[in-house]
Amino acid sequence: MAERVVEMHFVCRDDLNVTDLGDGTFETGVWYVSAEAARTVRMVALHQDKNTPSYRQGQVIRRTTTVYEGKVRYVFRVREDGRPRAWGGGGSGEKGYVYG
Repeated sequence: MAERVVEMHFVCRDDLNVTDLGDGTFETGVWYVSAEAARTVRMVALHQDKNTPSYRQGQVIRRTTTVYEGKVRYVFRVREDGRPRAWGGGGSGEKGYVYG
């Protein structure tokens, strides 16, 4: 069985384009990720940078698509859990994927 993306970590400075919905959930800004990764991810964490724990994180409860700069992007609705996480995943960009 192939491993799937179960966590996504994003560098998202100062809540850029994040919407706090006031009910314990938030929506991320727009992110370019594969449809498969968006489908399987269970947890999203937002970080100021890769060296600091996340400041918002939790269970993905909805995924929506939008067109941004001519390309399909994903917005994730997340139920916050209040448990900061260390950066997960490799790579040199603003996204880190944890597989499981």
